[in-house]
Amino acid sequence: MNYKAFKEILLAMILILPCFSMAQDKLAIIPKPVKAEVATGSFVLNAKTQMKSPTKLNNEVQYFENQIRISTGIELKAASGSNSIELKTSRSLKNKYGDEAYQLHVAQNKIVVTGGSRTGVFYGLQTLLQLMPQQVFSRVNTHQKTLSIPCVNVLDYPRFGWRGFMLDASRSFQPVEYVKKTLDLMAIHKMNVLHWHLTDDHGWRVEIKSHPELTQIAAFRNQPNYPVKGEINSYGGFYTQKQIREIVKYAQELHITIVPEVDLPGHSSALLGAIPEMRCDNVERQKYIQYFRDYPMRNTKYVKHKGSNVVCAGKESVYPIINDILNEVIDLFPSEYIHVGGDEVKKNWWEACPHCQKRAKEKGLENMDELQAYFVKRLETMVVSRGRKLIGWDEILDGGLSPTASVMGWRGMKGAEKSVKQGRKTVVASNKGYYIQRKQSENPYHPQGWPRVTTAKHIYEYNPIPESLTKEQEKLILGIQTSVWTPFMHKSELWDIALYPRNCALSEAAWTPKDLKDWSDFERRMKSHVKRLDYKGVSYWRENKKVVGIWDTQDLWNETAVLKYDVSNEIKEAGVYFFLGEIKEGAELVVEKAIVLKDGKQIASDKHLGYISTDKNHERIYFLDIQDVNTDAKYELQLKVKGTLGKVSKGEFMVLHP
Repeated sequence: MNYKAFKEILLAMILILPCFSMAQDKLAIIPKPVKAEVATGSFVLNAKTQMKSPTKLNNEVQYFENQIRISTGIELKAASGSNSIELKTSRSLKNKYGDEAYQLHVAQNKIVVTGGSRTGVFYGLQTLLQLMPQQVFSRVNTHQKTLSIPCVNVLDYPRFGWRGFMLDASRSFQPVEYVKKTLDLMAIHKMNVLHWHLTDDHGWRVEIKSHPELTQIAAFRNQPNYPVKGEINSYGGFYTQKQIREIVKYAQELHITIVPEVDLPGHSSALLGAIPEMRCDNVERQKYIQYFRDYPMRNTKYVKHKGSNVVCAGKESVYPIINDILNEVIDLFPSEYIHVGGDEVKKNWWEACPHCQKRAKEKGLENMDELQAYFVKRLETMVVSRGRKLIGWDEILDGGLSPTASVMGWRGMKGAEKSVKQGRKTVVASNKGYYIQRKQSENPYHPQGWPRVTTAKHIYEYNPIPESLTKEQEKLILGIQTSVWTPFMHKSELWDIALYPRNCALSEAAWTPKDLKDWSDFERRMKSHVKRLDYKGVSYWRENKKVVGIWDTQDLWNETAVLKYDVSNEIKEAGVYFFLGEIKEGAELVVEKAIVLKDGKQIASDKHLGYISTDKNHERIYFLDIQDVNTDAKYELQLKVKGTLGKVSKGEFMVLHP
């Protein structure tokens, strides 16, 4: 090759590289792909579009077709030809980039999705959906006749194999439909592990048929001031084994693994509430059970019973019960890992327990850390005997640990670093980086959360790889996950606020190569992505607010009135709207319910008692899920209110926009 030809090729490459980068920046895909190049033109999906795929990809085809049909009414045909979508797998792609890798080629007359496996094809389809108009994520028919898709070439594969989220079902119980909604959103973001925290001090959420008392006694507790102040109601719930199998199957179809957690030996008040004989001390059974039921569900501190929340490590009788529980859990969940907790064990109860002290002496254990290690090793024997692997929070490292156990580091990065340096596979779930029950804003309208603000940017930029690790040690980091502990959250809108957009940030941090991450670019893409969340009915957190009307009530002493506001200028697109009040002066205002009417017909409502006062606000946010928006329609917000502490109340109602 002569110098002139070489120079021309080099110049062309230099010109192409910035174009490639700019092409990637034009897209609004989350998480950001490894490589994406925009070409000229577009593919138009319509009623004539055909699908071609092998039988083994029927699940992926059905998922894609369902989303298109639900959101547009378009029925895709199973055939090949022009204007077609072809799905296939490639062994060479798998060998080079892994099972989850995919290639997506969109031309004007054909789309080809190639995966390293079925999972790779599934992720390719997720990217394909994000290339379409946001309405394709709608839960109702938007009657879109055509969907224009830009011509692109994408090559993509994940940074980490474990891209997870931990959902705490013990403190607040999520219905089956919400768990499925969470799985749906995880799939959209290419997250692949749901760590399901099913037991803790606050409630036992999994049916164990060999010990029915666990759900009969420990799944429900009396809760003062819930759902409204001044009331005491039973709160809780549990998942039947049939429901769990249904959820596990649903997750598998979305290429998500559910890792169950049964928290032992600490955080076991619910277990001990049902079976007090597993405690270190001797208590009167019925008296203790009633005490457990009457203890406030949503206490933010440890559950301080008249006794411990720690299973006795010395009584041999506790181990057959635990074995029964783990056997049934393992039967329900086909995951490689079974999580046994192991965190925050209050070992002072073991120090005072004659059974535990006797056990330690018999086994030659020098301290209570070693007694915990003994306990965990017995759990691991049970798990390994069923062909599974044990994982636990990083406290299981204390006192020594079996070399085959894996660790989830939550106490900053120290636990993860220690685990990796011992040669263990490790998941980073740092409380300093990835705990999303913390508030994400100092905004006074933000719902209650743990102290310290953790923003989406913080999660996005948090470094999950300790700098002291070698390249070989870094390979032991399985991945990362966010965790949400739910003592303040008792309904879906509050769970959503905690999760989004922070789980969007986590998904990109877990998927996209470190050198391609760019917060400002992520923010740009999120402006489009949140509209997809709107169509999915997600009440993600947003900062912007606008006053929609004022109130100045007279003579509302125990009287009810209806406040009405025209919100036609505010409701311009589908989404979950937050309406809330702020008092300016006068008496507390109680809101009994909020509704939105479209041209005089009710289309959304939220009924609960909210209290708006000068010194304390309680449950004052009303969530209105509004879909199928018509910008020409008249929308009216109506609030049924009552004044309780005086005759005059002045304030304003605001909307936090989608």
